[in-house]
Amino acid sequence: MQVSIIILAQHLRLLKSCLASIELFTEAPYELIVINDGGGEEISSYLTLHKKARSFSSKERIGVSGGYNLGASFAAGEYLVFMRDHMIVSEEWLSSLTGCARQHPQAAMIGPVSNDVSGPQRLPVICTEMEQLDHIARSFALSKAGQAKTTTRLLSHLLLMRRDAFGQLGGFDEQFGLECYEDDDLCYRALQAGYSLQIALDCFVRYIQPPPLFPESPGWYNAQLIANKEKARRKWGLDITSALYEMKRSVTVSLCMIVKNEEATLERCLDSVSGLVDEIIIVDTGSTDRTREIALRYTDKVADFTWVNDFAKARNYAFSLATQDYLLWMDADDILLPADAEKFSTLKSALEWDTDAVSMNYNLAFDEHGNVTSSLTRNRLVKRENGFRWIGIVHEYLEVSGKVRSSDISITHGRVHGNSDRNLNIYESRHAAGEIFSTRDLFYFANELREHKQWDKAISFYEMFLQQVDSWIEDRINACGSLSDCYRELGNEQQAKAKALQSFSYDLPRAENCCRLGSLYMLENDFSKAIFWYKMASELTKPLDNYAILQHACWSWLPHLQLCVCYDRIGQYERASAHNEMAAEHIPFDSKVLANRAYFTGLGVAKQTYTLGGTTR
Repeated sequence: MQVSIIILAQHLRLLKSCLASIELFTEAPYELIVINDGGGEEISSYLTLHKKARSFSSKERIGVSGGYNLGASFAAGEYLVFMRDHMIVSEEWLSSLTGCARQHPQAAMIGPVSNDVSGPQRLPVICTEMEQLDHIARSFALSKAGQAKTTTRLLSHLLLMRRDAFGQLGGFDEQFGLECYEDDDLCYRALQAGYSLQIALDCFVRYIQPPPLFPESPGWYNAQLIANKEKARRKWGLDITSALYEMKRSVTVSLCMIVKNEEATLERCLDSVSGLVDEIIIVDTGSTDRTREIALRYTDKVADFTWVNDFAKARNYAFSLATQDYLLWMDADDILLPADAEKFSTLKSALEWDTDAVSMNYNLAFDEHGNVTSSLTRNRLVKRENGFRWIGIVHEYLEVSGKVRSSDISITHGRVHGNSDRNLNIYESRHAAGEIFSTRDLFYFANELREHKQWDKAISFYEMFLQQVDSWIEDRINACGSLSDCYRELGNEQQAKAKALQSFSYDLPRAENCCRLGSLYMLENDFSKAIFWYKMASELTKPLDNYAILQHACWSWLPHLQLCVCYDRIGQYERASAHNEMAAEHIPFDSKVLANRAYFTGLGVAKQTYTLGGTTR
């Protein structure tokens, strides 16, 4: 494989450092071409002494586009590396770029990460000395080995390009003169032609701020930037930099699932999603029923995984088998309803290029009328090249970073069966073995204990969890509510109230805990205090894009229905009827609402005789 390195030389001092770093850190074979921009005598004299470089001069300054195109016309390489003279390369920089190119044959261009540059290639690091360069470069070479990131924008300060792509695209557009927007223009054309762009995350190069080309004209660069932005706008009819950042594309998706004895639900799940994804990966952790037979109807990518009481390991294995752009995970008792399937198809056909993950609603429970009563938000669709990992033996979570897009797509959970003791048994066996639980495991172990009505033991682990400094606020709030429920089951209403109130120390009041307090005061027939808490719950705004579990009844009809009861108990029937009608706006056919309405009609209380919040009811 032949690589041609083309350097645009404009500053002798910087050129010397650039060439020295190439000679030190670049393995053969490669050819080195230096374009002396403007034919400066000092640079020409120096290059006559540099035996490894072929040099060519322009009579006048032609800048980035003209200089790079000129260098490419003399180049013989399969890959062209375009460089400005103010770049300092690091050990194995070229092998990282060419390795990325081999790994991503659809990519027209590959760029490195660097300090003090704009856009997605920028790393917020300080690199002013060679020792810092060596340290940072080695760190990224080890920690990010072989990793790349798809992007829509690469800078021309250092750029590897396939020669065939360069020829097909026609090189750099020389109307942009000395510099600015020539790289955005080329990136836009490459994407329009169906190529992708990649950032080699294991390649770090140092950017040195060059001196101005025209020190006598300090406003030159800004003027050039403004002028070329307008040239690009006239050429394309839009702001191409903004267009690159906002660009969307059709993506491919691998569905990744782990299953065991799911014959009752797997077919329903796959029927709902199989037509939407490009690949289905099913990892079987030990089924003894017809699960494998059903899976093979939809995909030939069914793999076995020896169960080791660790959900994260099984999910990570499923992810490792996928080959498409993005990974979607679902459980066998999940489905995509038709309306959500349509939304998913739309999202998949036009997803922003820089999307790292997409969050979706997870609807967990429903009332008899089909209304969602419990839900949370989960990161459902993730970019495969990012290598995101699952964490946690039980109640595992997907650790993501970068740009996370929120969607209104819902995954619907429709459990048919379940092993209610499985998770608790895993935790108890690990606890008995002396394992020190993480903060998150303390919380979920306490949840399992509470669900199995082991109230005292659950309280102990919730308290241990709350003592940890690294716990998530939403889990703390949830733990306080669960502690309140445990104490209530034990008949200790005062502690139950105290724990619900403790949740307010972590964040603004949540409707769930306000309703808990209202219920506790109703038990004591203290209706004035119950009214206070239910009214507060009714006036709160439901949080958006919240990854905590929401009990939707507490944020909608439940406070009003309970206020109806409270006001009835103290003889304020018109207020009670008004709140019943407020509840009816959310659950109009609920038997309790209808019974209350009949009750108030019998008392002679009309539906619209009292004003709540300025509205006549």
